[in-house]
Amino acid sequence: MMIRKIALTGALLQLLLVASASAQCTIRLSGTITDTDTKQPLSGASITVKETGLAVESDAKGAYSLEGLCPGAYTVRISHVGCVPVEIAWQVSADERRNIALPHSITQLQEVAVTGHAAKEVTTAPVETLSGRELDKTRGLTLGESLKRVNGVTTMTTGPNVSKPVINGLHSNRVLILNNGIRQEGQQWGSEHAPEVDPFLANKLVVIKGAGSLRYGGDAIGGVVLAEPKPLPVEPGLGGEVNIAGFSNNRLGALSAILEQQVPKVPGLSWRLQGTLRKGGNTRTPDYWLDNTGVEEFNFSAAVGWKRPNYGVELFYSQFNTSLGVFEGSHIGNRGDLEEVIKQQRPLPEYTEGFSYKIDRPYQHIEHELFKIKSFLNTGKAGRLNLVLARQFNYRDELDRSSALSVNQMNLNLTTYNGELVWDHHTWKGFRGTVGVTGMYQENSYKRRLFIPNYESLQWGAFWTEKWESADNKWLVEGGIRYDHKDYYNLGDNLGEVHYPEQDFSSFSGSIGAQYRILDHFHVSLNAARAWRAAAVNELYASGLHHGAAVYVDGDPYLDPEVASKFNASLHYDISDRLEADVNLYYNYIRNFIFQQPTDSIVTTIRGAFPYTYYRQSDVSMKGMDAQLRWHFLPKWQLSTKASILRAWNESDNDWLIAMPSDRFEHELTFFPGNTKRLKENYISVSVSNVLKQTRTPANLTDKSDPRGQDLMAPPAGYNLLNLEAGSTLQIGQQPLSVIIGAGNLLNTRYRDYMNFFRYFADEPGTNVYLKLKLPLQFGKTKS
Repeated sequence: MMIRKIALTGALLQLLLVASASAQCTIRLSGTITDTDTKQPLSGASITVKETGLAVESDAKGAYSLEGLCPGAYTVRISHVGCVPVEIAWQVSADERRNIALPHSITQLQEVAVTGHAAKEVTTAPVETLSGRELDKTRGLTLGESLKRVNGVTTMTTGPNVSKPVINGLHSNRVLILNNGIRQEGQQWGSEHAPEVDPFLANKLVVIKGAGSLRYGGDAIGGVVLAEPKPLPVEPGLGGEVNIAGFSNNRLGALSAILEQQVPKVPGLSWRLQGTLRKGGNTRTPDYWLDNTGVEEFNFSAAVGWKRPNYGVELFYSQFNTSLGVFEGSHIGNRGDLEEVIKQQRPLPEYTEGFSYKIDRPYQHIEHELFKIKSFLNTGKAGRLNLVLARQFNYRDELDRSSALSVNQMNLNLTTYNGELVWDHHTWKGFRGTVGVTGMYQENSYKRRLFIPNYESLQWGAFWTEKWESADNKWLVEGGIRYDHKDYYNLGDNLGEVHYPEQDFSSFSGSIGAQYRILDHFHVSLNAARAWRAAAVNELYASGLHHGAAVYVDGDPYLDPEVASKFNASLHYDISDRLEADVNLYYNYIRNFIFQQPTDSIVTTIRGAFPYTYYRQSDVSMKGMDAQLRWHFLPKWQLSTKASILRAWNESDNDWLIAMPSDRFEHELTFFPGNTKRLKENYISVSVSNVLKQTRTPANLTDKSDPRGQDLMAPPAGYNLLNLEAGSTLQIGQQPLSVIIGAGNLLNTRYRDYMNFFRYFADEPGTNVYLKLKLPLQFGKTKS
């Protein structure tokens, strides 16, 4: 009885407090949202008060109204599809009207970033974005490791330094990566060939899941990753940012800096300089060191742009340079030692001696160069014409464990020319869309050992996409079609002794989807897409030792193109900052799916003993679910949970598909202690990552009596990792300093991951304590 009285009294007090607060919180902010270039009103613009979570959308005339605000200081964020988001510091004391113009993004990205959570982009395809504090938490990591914070994205790794994003079980050539708007083209076919992208340059990382991203390429069966820097500054002022990160496990340090300016005396002229240094040594597992697993990285970029209301041009240049040690214990000299390492589940002692920054054989050295020029021209009130031209050069050196020569054993050089001409038309009777043509020419050459041949490739395509939104913003319908053609020619070796026949591939891709907003905070989306992918050169013609992956591989020149049909159903529910839930169900049927089939055979060469694999095809089906929940259950407490479940079935073999991610879950509890005079945005979080054992593998996986598709080792056990993190923004005078400190694998758990190609040879890294600092720089006043 006493408990009921206390509860009733508390409820009455809460109602009185709410009523009292409501009596004071009656301020109304209103105005219209327009496009800076066209001066036209923007419907569907998102206006959010960051401190309270109050959010509204502009109507068909661009009008908005924020009601029920208390007196005080607020940060108001305004965003719209295809426009650069704007944040305004607003001191509120009485009703006020303010009209806001949004600058149009030259890149015309069809998404809106929402800091720290799933993107609220108006699209039927599953889209998620990392930006703001959530992106800051990943600083110092590789692109692949950074993207693990996105639900449904895992990584395929080759040792501690190489990771590639895996979206719903698909990776490598099936996942397109756009680096500052340019399709990244290196030797991405390799399991140990990580993307040559500096994440420090990106202001946001966007993941578009599935085959519906026709704008970027018909072969994006798995999805698209956009690594996008923020637009060049549009207001006078010299500014920038410095990021510093340190990690205890391999004693890695990272330093990155950006300096940028809009030139005051030349309207529309802006520039940016950026550079990154990373250096780490041998990785430590819970029980031993991994010799020769150091990393060295040096990257830089420069951009200059000139923009006027109706036209503009931007130049961009970047260079990515890295040297990666390959764990010596993965290149074993004979079959007996390899079998013993797998049996004992521990590397040979001579490969676990201690810490060193030295990178010795075997190792890889990679350089990637990108030059881009893009321009736009407004075509009256009808739309905007965009032209992008780019050149990329990728250089890869691979050096074996031992050699009588001091030179590399394999060198690959890939030159790529990209071009696209795209017209975006403005909204007309609810429709807005894009039509364009794309082209890509590539020339690949090798030196020393032949693994993939010299070749030339020509690829071109044309696409058309449209979106329609109803006037009441309840319905969205979108669709598109794309045609692509690809040729391989001049295939052969350096001696003229080996020649391969020319090959050409062509087909259509398409997508259609719809979204219905049932309530203001609840919508459901359906999307269906068809995409196709021609076999890559390595899948067709590879032959020999794949150095970094430490496997012997054979290709198949008779592989057919993959054809994927994917269906997505998504539900999104949110109530301001209190509760947010997303569920994405998908089914993907892929005909002629190409994969690397392991066997129990070992190939012994003068360079050592290596597992044997080969490329083959099957019809497969993949179905799964990505779900996440964020619940602000108390004023200072938040619970987040994520789940990623995949079932991949080999229809041709009537068995499970090999090398697919297992089910994984992540739970995070965050405490927000509140702000003080000097400490802002404070939080403390503890999280648990739970990865289950992959039990859905081919029945004959390790059955040595069955000659089909065997593996040297059964999948490792599942594991749980405990992680701890805290962050704050320290106010030093007028200068903010963001600080993040944490520890991964806090309990130093020993484990191996099924998606690591080096699971045969060594455990995963142990405890890793890290510190990350971000210092914004502002040497001149820049208006919001």
